Amino acid sequence: MNAIPRTSRAVLAGGWADLHKAYFVGFVAVLLACWSPLKILAYALPTLFTGWLLLRAPSGISSNRLAGLLSFAVLVAFVHSLIVDEFLVFNFVLALITYSAFLPILVIDSKHLASRELVIQLRRVTSTMIVVQGVIGIIQAVYGATQTGTFGGGNGDHVQGTIYPFLGVEGGFANPMFATNMVLMLLACLSMPGVLSGPRRNYLVIGVVALVLASVVHVMAFLIAAGGLAWFITRSRKPPTKATKASQRRVVAVGVFAVVLGFAAIPQDFVNGCNIAEHAVNVDALEVPRAIMLYRVFTQLPEEAPLQPIIGLGFGQFSSRASLMSSGMFLGTEDARRSLPIGSPQATRLATDYCVALLIAFAESMQTMGSTHQPFFSFLSVYTELGLIGVLVLLLAIFRVLRRVQRKSREHPELRFPAFLFTTGTLFVVFLGFQENYWEIPQAILVGLLLLKVAYANIIHDPDAS
Repeated sequence: MNAIPRTSRAVLAGGWADLHKAYFVGFVAVLLACWSPLKILAYALPTLFTGWLLLRAPSGISSNRLAGLLSFAVLVAFVHSLIVDEFLVFNFVLALITYSAFLPILVIDSKHLASRELVIQLRRVTSTMIVVQGVIGIIQAVYGATQTGTFGGGNGDHVQGTIYPFLGVEGGFANPMFATNMVLMLLACLSMPGVLSGPRRNYLVIGVVALVLASVVHVMAFLIAAGGLAWFITRSRKPPTKATKASQRRVVAVGVFAVVLGFAAIPQDFVNGCNIAEHAVNVDALEVPRAIMLYRVFTQLPEEAPLQPIIGLGFGQFSSRASLMSSGMFLGTEDARRSLPIGSPQATRLATDYCVALLIAFAESMQTMGSTHQPFFSFLSVYTELGLIGVLVLLLAIFRVLRRVQRKSREHPELRFPAFLFTTGTLFVVFLGFQENYWEIPQAILVGLLLLKVAYANIIHDPDAS
């Protein structure tokens, strides 16, 4: 950096300042939109956000990444159209939209997002949203308890914040989206100085109480698992700094508070969650949709499509949210299929035989199916549609990111706690891929991904350089 002339450095700094301002403004818009009841709007947000940044702070690196990403997508589509029978182009394009939450993460150059001021701005607006959503969520939970007589069981479904800003139960995915957003926002704000004192302690308490009362057991289980693994990854032989020790005590205090509150308010939910999860992956229990799908995918699908285990059936062609939405069954019923306004219901033969047929069979059984029994989840969708190659590329990318953060945290003890929070958030998003098609729900993960993007930039790159 010292080799750059002072005048050139000032020009660069001005460009980075434009990027920081654009990122903050775009983030506020995304934050408000993701917490709104307009679910369909969330699918346009990643593209609009990325376009906004490229317009307000043009970057050759980001533009080249976008061009490269689109070229690679076209190449993948071309290969699958040649090899896989009955390739639906509309489904492929729809999958690019449903997975678009990762677009700004892949396109925007992290180096120029390293800024302490940007982090502070993002945390301030995020902490404000935690208070707003937490208060509304607690009110919804209390109202539900007056109707059900308990905070446990299905009462947590009342907690939906402004995604469904009413006192009833939506019956859709608003409750898990509330919990997912709250977890990622709390992780982003936990490293704020003085977070357990004064007003900041209040917003943290409100957020944690609302999260627990939301009673989304898989979200809390994944958070605990992610935190434990993140601690293992970011541990170091070097003694932690005083600030890191204080931060660790904050996390322990928050964790103890959440666990005590959980066992006090919803003790049976934790026990039931463990039993449901164990039953869902038992392939011998073939009355469970997830078990049925896993059994058929690994035993029958390779016989019908021999190349599927290697390269998959194509983006949006099998069990992804895009495929289910295109089939009409996800948004409608067998008798009244409803696809998106821009296309008529359609599905490949294999998606119909495996996925749509399973949805119809379970709908006819009149049983209630939670997300843990849901036969479709992101890791399965990546495997069935992109094969082992796609899964390996994904795991390698995750490993590369976490490895870079691990090295930085071991070289710089003062970064250990931010690295721990980033790793926890990243692993949390990864683990969500085992539950449902979360990676195709921008409303649930986009806010968190944008916060993680800036956190990563400030760990890997020197904020003072910007």
